[in-house]
Amino acid sequence: MKDADFYLKKPSYSKILLFSPHIILLSFKTKIMKKLFFIFFALMLITVQTHGQFTSNPDENTQLSDLTGEQAIPKIANCTDGSMYVSWFSNENGNYNMRMQYLDANGNAQWEPNGMLISDHEQMSWLTGYSLTVDPENHAVVTFQDIRAVDNNPVAYRVSPAGEMIWGDDGILLSNNSNFEPDPQVCATETGNLIFAWQSIADESEVHLQKISPTGDLLWGSGISLAESGIEYTAPFLQPADGDYAFLIWHKETGPFWASNRGLYVQKLDTDGSFMWADAAEIYAPTPAGAVVSLEMCRDNDGGIIFSWYGNDVGTHFNCWVQFMEPNGNLTMAANGEVVSTSQSQNHMYPTPSFLTETEEIIVFFSEQDLNQNQRGLYAQKFDLQGNRQWTDNGKTLIPLSNNDYSLPAANGYFNKAICIYEAFDFGNSVDSKVQAVMVDTDGNFVWNDEFIDLSTVQSAKLHRDMSTINMGQWVVVWGDERNGNRDIYAQNIFPDGSLGIGSAGEGKILGFVRDAVTNYSIDQATITATNTDDDYQTVYTPFGSHYSFEVSEGNYNLTCEAAGYETFEVNDVVVVADMNTPVNFYLTPVDMLTGIEQQDSEHILVYPNPFSSRLNISIPTEESVFAIEVKDIKGQVIKKENYNGNSISGLFSLNLSELNSGIYFYNIQTSKDNYSGKITKN
Repeated sequence: MKDADFYLKKPSYSKILLFSPHIILLSFKTKIMKKLFFIFFALMLITVQTHGQFTSNPDENTQLSDLTGEQAIPKIANCTDGSMYVSWFSNENGNYNMRMQYLDANGNAQWEPNGMLISDHEQMSWLTGYSLTVDPENHAVVTFQDIRAVDNNPVAYRVSPAGEMIWGDDGILLSNNSNFEPDPQVCATETGNLIFAWQSIADESEVHLQKISPTGDLLWGSGISLAESGIEYTAPFLQPADGDYAFLIWHKETGPFWASNRGLYVQKLDTDGSFMWADAAEIYAPTPAGAVVSLEMCRDNDGGIIFSWYGNDVGTHFNCWVQFMEPNGNLTMAANGEVVSTSQSQNHMYPTPSFLTETEEIIVFFSEQDLNQNQRGLYAQKFDLQGNRQWTDNGKTLIPLSNNDYSLPAANGYFNKAICIYEAFDFGNSVDSKVQAVMVDTDGNFVWNDEFIDLSTVQSAKLHRDMSTINMGQWVVVWGDERNGNRDIYAQNIFPDGSLGIGSAGEGKILGFVRDAVTNYSIDQATITATNTDDDYQTVYTPFGSHYSFEVSEGNYNLTCEAAGYETFEVNDVVVVADMNTPVNFYLTPVDMLTGIEQQDSEHILVYPNPFSSRLNISIPTEESVFAIEVKDIKGQVIKKENYNGNSISGLFSLNLSELNSGIYFYNIQTSKDNYSGKITKN
């Protein structure tokens, strides 16, 4: 299995053990630690000048590090303004330090060369995976493990765009025990709190959880431990849900680690970490998985999750599966997922899903291989949300099988298209590779005239790629690159038209999303009109999903957004600068929310008086407890928020809103059993 053991075949390297968040190599127990796979990477001592901003030349790329020693496992996370954070491990002094760089939308480094030193606490001589995210305040939150307290425990840091260490220079130690605790994960909730999950391995493996406020308060005390007698809880992941909730995704395993029976499960966590569903969603039931199973995820328009993975189906044959889970935990496809190909004459491995926001379809890219795994190609399959294969039973051939390798695809959807970025081993050996991209539309046609676009053409080893979702009209890829001998970190962007660099001179982009101001759901088929206030030039764009993007000449614009069933929304004096992205998000108010005075979310809740003057009375069923209340203005901005965490708030109580100006507002009340939303008016 070349993709799985590729790094093991490289000689004389310092040790990196990959516990990728998307590739589970092993289930660890303390008693079998001696069986860990160690991976070795060479240390070279060459210093090279770093580049600024994104380049249009795939033979150059943007270099983020040039320190001596190995730079490893880069990750990237987007900010809402088009900027981004990139983190990586840096072995410039014999210890794997954590470093981070903050880039603007054009790829210009905002912090010192080689990034900011986040942590130089003592680290193991080998690494596992870790997690990077961005919270609603555009702060970076990174979590990894080190041995500052002797044992291997997870730590967390929160860093502002100005480089401020919000949780202190030493961050927060999430756990301090003698267990082996690899590959911690983090997600930011919509309210700004951070939830962490990690595997904790002693005699049996557990999943541990912690929730931290933006200011660093531990909201779940000493943390939450999830365990089940006789079952190993392993490899957790997190995805944000609505409000202050989150989805916990984890594996349950039994049997020996080299051939465990592994199942995948999802639960929704409420604000205190309790499970909200009576039963976890079973993405796939426990099956013999062996040592290598990949897992990739993406999101749909409404907060659902698309999963893809691969494993053995018959004998030594490998196949890929896909499953879709709605936000309420309902699975729309067959139990244990749908296969991407019914063919048994070739292997299907390493799938990665993408969601097409315009057509609400799924395209899965995957590695196609002969049964001996000597010849490889790149294939794709399209599904509807019910799991029906759309491109025959065997999928679409993008790159036919050959002696070259096209491995470990990463993907993202774009309206009615999907982009895939992968490594292309076209140099005739198993080490050096290019980075390439391909885009197909909903019919399976190639979008770009050249079909395949080179992001990096330098002949060198490239490892541990990470790809952003689309952000301000572009994707950015980061990877470790050995073009200079020692491994450094490089980045490259690509636009939906296949171009690289910082865009066309003289033009900028207006982009953002269109959402319902009450439900926050995506609005499709909105019409956005941009009028240049200098010469009355006008252009119209109609997205068929929540995201939109269009190029206009540099200047000042008035924007209008219209959609059937919603009030027209206007934004004036939008300044567009050449070669820059200008974000404008629209929250449209439903027409029926602007009519009538009485507002009652359901028969289970009463909000009165409406209109109100200063205080709002809220009646909640006595069996429910209130966790949080949000009040938004007509632009969808939160202007009042109260967190109760279920502490004795139920029945009838009042909310002081005397500080609000007269106008229309929308509330969202999160309780222990449900979410309630509605419109209120202040006199």
